[in-house]
Amino acid sequence: MIKTGSGTARAASRAGTAIKVVARREAPEKEDEVTRRLRELKRLETLKEEELVAERKLTEEKVWEERIELRRPTSERLAETFYGPLKRPAQRMARFFKGLGEELSKANMMITPERYVALMIGMSLIVGVVTFAIMWLLISPLFALLGGAVAFMFALLLGRIQPRSRAKARFTEINRVVPYALRHMATQLSSGIGLPETMTSVSQADYGALSEEFGRVIRDMHTGISTEEALSAMDKRIESEALRRAVRQIQRTLRTGGDLAKILGALADETAFDLRMRLRDYIQSLNMLTMVYMFVSAVIPAMLVVMILVMGFMGGAAFPTEVLALLYLVLLPFMLFYFVRIIKRMEPKV
Repeated sequence: MIKTGSGTARAASRAGTAIKVVARREAPEKEDEVTRRLRELKRLETLKEEELVAERKLTEEKVWEERIELRRPTSERLAETFYGPLKRPAQRMARFFKGLGEELSKANMMITPERYVALMIGMSLIVGVVTFAIMWLLISPLFALLGGAVAFMFALLLGRIQPRSRAKARFTEINRVVPYALRHMATQLSSGIGLPETMTSVSQADYGALSEEFGRVIRDMHTGISTEEALSAMDKRIESEALRRAVRQIQRTLRTGGDLAKILGALADETAFDLRMRLRDYIQSLNMLTMVYMFVSAVIPAMLVVMILVMGFMGGAAFPTEVLALLYLVLLPFMLFYFVRIIKRMEPKV
């Protein structure tokens, strides 16, 4: 009995030991399996996060590109649209418009002459078709065809002179703000700031077309062009005597040295004085022009009425009704409008 029980106990202890050994062997295997799965889950989560980051970055890039596209002028986007179907006629017609590329550059229209000509043709076709449709419905097919052709040619001519008109408007705006920009540069330079930083400050200020031109100068400098060459390119684009003097002084100072802040301050004062003198002369001449305008608009029509009445009472030859209507409804308004245009053109741009 004793031997049997002791044998049974030894067998049980051996079985327990074997179970423990097997359990110890299985435990690391299970632990390794769990660790492997956890690592796999972590890797999948990391990949998922990377994919989400990449997708988010791609979405942000698309949104940014759309914003940049929306910031482009409508004329440039329309030119890209019309250039595809109108490429050949636009390229042929662009050869006859000499100086168009230079005018587009002066007007700060970042578009090639061929694409601008395509825009001209496309918009002229739209205007011509709309005019033809309206006149077809209201008048007759023959007049509609003639009116559509005239509208097409008129729109084409208007599109051709648009860059020139826009460039002149930019020159006028630049001449108006040149003194303030020169004082800005003189203040920046006198405080110890360098010339490139000063021009960058002017390009970021609110000087309208002049800030845009200085921005183009900074972009040219970033592409590797020297400061003198970038300023010379701006001088060729802008027809402003005050700015031309400032550019030459800056170039001379860069070559030989000198107190540029003091020079630009003196140029700003001189330009402002010239503008004040122009304004004073205009105000003095405006008094006489106002008297002439009042005489043409009030005295001459009254004198004509009196003359007509006197001639009627005295039995003289009376003016026909058509002549009077033409005189009062067409000739006098045209004279007054032309007179106002002359006064407006004489106005100094200050």
